Amino acid sequence: MLTFGLVVACGGDDDGSGDSSSGPGGSGSSPSALEERLAACPDISLTSDPSASACLVGTYDGTTPSGEACSLELGEAGAYEFVSPSLTVSHTAPADTIFVFDHTSIGGYELIAWKVSDPISTETWYELDFAARFGAGTDEASSKIQIEVKEYGEDTTTSVVCVVDL
Repeated sequence: MLTFGLVVACGGDDDGSGDSSSGPGGSGSSPSALEERLAACPDISLTSDPSASACLVGTYDGTTPSGEACSLELGEAGAYEFVSPSLTVSHTAPADTIFVFDHTSIGGYELIAWKVSDPISTETWYELDFAARFGAGTDEASSKIQIEVKEYGEDTTTSVVCVVDL
């Protein structure tokens, strides 16, 4: 059974193309183009259909908790490229990849969670967790996208968090 926590923390506003940069967000201002695009994602509860996440396709630029630049480029069918100082991954999802997508929208409050997990193997495998929280009732400090990418090797695990301000 897959579970994923939604922890949201700091890094960019979007012009609608999926590319993000710094700017205001949260419930105290007008929604950013990125917030509007994400809010248009289908309201679906815990689906494993990889096509449900098509609304997330684009580039997300942010920062790690230590302030270093990081980015995630999401493509179709679970493909992604993640770049940070401590982990760079160019990934195409294998046929038996596990996908979980959830979008809850209640009275203008938006919560989106997407998880991509390779099957466990003796080779290197990856997990990507994407969590966005924004809209009504969300203060500016909490209105974020948090992306975590984990690389599991035979004897090591590398995990990097990248945060995008909305």
